[in-house]
Amino acid sequence: MPATASIEDDATVLYNKGIDLYEQDKIEQSIATFKKAISINPEFYEAYYNLARIQESAGKYQDAILSYEKLLKIEPDDYDSCFQLANLLYKKGYLAKAQSYLAKIPVNSEFGTKAKTLSDKISKRQSEIQEETRIKSEQNLKTSIVGSVPAPSGLVVDSKGNMIVASFSQSVIFKISPDGMNKFVFADKEKGLDGPIGIAIDSFDNIYVANYNKGNVICFDKKGTPNILMYVKKPYCINLDEKNAKIYVTEQENNSVISYDIKDILKLSSIQKNKENETKQENNIKAPEYEKVITFPTTDRNPIGTPSIIESNFTRTNPQSSITAPIMVPAGSLFDY
Repeated sequence: MPATASIEDDATVLYNKGIDLYEQDKIEQSIATFKKAISINPEFYEAYYNLARIQESAGKYQDAILSYEKLLKIEPDDYDSCFQLANLLYKKGYLAKAQSYLAKIPVNSEFGTKAKTLSDKISKRQSEIQEETRIKSEQNLKTSIVGSVPAPSGLVVDSKGNMIVASFSQSVIFKISPDGMNKFVFADKEKGLDGPIGIAIDSFDNIYVANYNKGNVICFDKKGTPNILMYVKKPYCINLDEKNAKIYVTEQENNSVISYDIKDILKLSSIQKNKENETKQENNIKAPEYEKVITFPTTDRNPIGTPSIIESNFTRTNPQSSITAPIMVPAGSLFDY
């Protein structure tokens, strides 16, 4: 910073005092003193420069921008101040305005190289913003809110296009029509739900749910009848391999992945579907609804199929052994794209 200034005596005294206060780390007093010097001599551009630099270092960015702008009205060829102002405007997101000040700096000046580097950086950011704006515009045309679900977790779509959405916090599974106009409770705590997370669905619209807080996996037929398939300690994600007739479940507490054979479920579902199709063909009318799509064993602890641990003891960078419930996304909305 300039140490002295050959202007009116009173303003010069205050200018030097402002520097002394700054060196003593008395920032607010220093700022006030420079402002007082400027009030005595409004053309004292060196005082504006020091004031702007101190304001910027103190995080008073908007004040610093105003000080630089006043300085450049007095001394438009101060390329140092042009660059400092442009850099500050860039940091604050005023990209076009920053470019306008950089354009005033001659390429062959002391600050020409710095100005070119900053200008290129700003141009790149401007291009990124244009691309982000384009993507968001396209997204807005394709995106719509089709249902509101508190703390949504798992989501699948059935053969008719209905969305099956789990709400972890409410322990409810909702069924939402494709247009989002109709929503009803497909399953809730009365059907054994407690913290549903992962969901899978097969081609017969049987729904498989990782029931986190209860420590089990439930299968719901398309009527919503629940049947416990197996017990898993803190089940989280669930996936379906219908070709090989298996579901896979991650077991958080034991750091394992468990597979479960669903051949019998798929076989019974296929038989039932064939019966329905035969009835439709014979009567040429809609087949009557069956009370139950699949017949499951009555004893919870004697499920169909055979579960098996296929991998265990995964190493995790963030162990959750002390966590009693998974981290969930706050209540929000369901979107389609």
